[in-house]
Amino acid sequence: MSRPALAWGSISVFIALVLAAVISLEIGVLALLFAAVAWWVWKQPGNGLILFVVLAPLLPLLKFTQSGGSITLIKDVIILTMFVKLVLYPLLKQTLPYRRNHLLLPIFFLAIWTLLNVVRADSLILGVLRARDIALYVLLYLAVLYLPLTAKYLRQLFSGVLVTGVLVLLLGVYQWFGAADSAILRFDPARQVWIPRISSTLAHPSVFGEYLITLVLALCAGVIATTATRWRLAWVTLGVVTLPFVFLTYSRGAWLGFVTALGTAALVWWFARSKGRAQWATIRRWIVPAVAGIVIVLLALMFVTPVGTFVRVSFDPTYASNAIRLDFVARLIAPLTPTAALIGSGLGDVVVQNFRTIDIATFDIASGAARSVQLAKDATLVDNQYLKTFVELGLAGLLIYLWIYVVTIRAAWQLAKRGKTVALAIGVATIAFTISFMVQALFIDVWDIFPTNAFYWIFAGLAVALHTPTLYKKI
Repeated sequence: MSRPALAWGSISVFIALVLAAVISLEIGVLALLFAAVAWWVWKQPGNGLILFVVLAPLLPLLKFTQSGGSITLIKDVIILTMFVKLVLYPLLKQTLPYRRNHLLLPIFFLAIWTLLNVVRADSLILGVLRARDIALYVLLYLAVLYLPLTAKYLRQLFSGVLVTGVLVLLLGVYQWFGAADSAILRFDPARQVWIPRISSTLAHPSVFGEYLITLVLALCAGVIATTATRWRLAWVTLGVVTLPFVFLTYSRGAWLGFVTALGTAALVWWFARSKGRAQWATIRRWIVPAVAGIVIVLLALMFVTPVGTFVRVSFDPTYASNAIRLDFVARLIAPLTPTAALIGSGLGDVVVQNFRTIDIATFDIASGAARSVQLAKDATLVDNQYLKTFVELGLAGLLIYLWIYVVTIRAAWQLAKRGKTVALAIGVATIAFTISFMVQALFIDVWDIFPTNAFYWIFAGLAVALHTPTLYKKI
């Protein structure tokens, strides 16, 4: 071991001992663990991202535990270490490699607007926590943007997503058959009964559904990128296996997001392969019959099976779940002044309008009270990202996020048209994920839900990074 490593290791052990003595043994042990992870990620930032995508769907299970919740901060350690190693340190040394950062300007405006609304927040602590959720994953995007991407590395990253995805599915099977008491219940209007909803390690069915969409789009990318028939069949088979899991989430956002993602991926792939030129003969021969078949299947599901009743009731304003959402809308929008509608009320300020209270102090954050922090942030959830953004950041915030979506889709589309199969795969997956992300935002606060928000920035980082000629040649 080198002297610098030994010195930093000694300092880390000393700090961990002090924290263990002053605060708690748990904090001391976690500090030592985080220091070890930071050192490893600093040495291997590429493997740090792989570790991140492997751990991402497993961490939400621990967030609400009183004793183990603090370990979820390992994701913060990985992101911050990658950012410092790949972006900040090279920038200070003037060795930062060239990247054409398409999202630089919208991210800059998002940062300014976030800072402004932190200052204007009614609860500064809650505002800081909300700003952290926004800024942290932007740093992840920047770290991914400056990764030295190669075809081999992308295969390793795909393997990491695949392995953890299979594990999450297996744990979902265990939950359904062996731990049914852990399932969240939902009222089924078709059968007039309460039904269990599967969530696996993601703690909530809607979040599990979002992860399944991410997994399926990764599999779509694998099908596009590989030329081996056996592997294509394997990825398609695994994608089909996810269908019952998506159904058992009983989540409108997951269902609509899943259909939107697959439909968008198919259309983008076809148009990219045709170089954007509509081939009407092909449309008449394949696309029209395919769309007609899909419509027939959807109509059959809507009017013959219980799925249709559930979907129709889901959009009924008198249905209890929808009535609650409409009540949210009334509470949030009614007190807004014209100025607040334009520039926002402040981060976290949806709490007051929803008649909720938060009980969190600076000590809770400093002492690693992960459960208290998570409950405080969850008090800001309103089940509609557009509504929440409108209240917190105003119309200006909505336009900034729309700007981010448009730039991401444009960059991914330009990448998809460039010809290489890997570029096509990442471009298709990024566009499909973004469109699905926008649809799911109607039903859940997607920008605040981990790991969905993190995967958005990872997709965006990969799509933008591959516009760099030196990286594009390596894939």
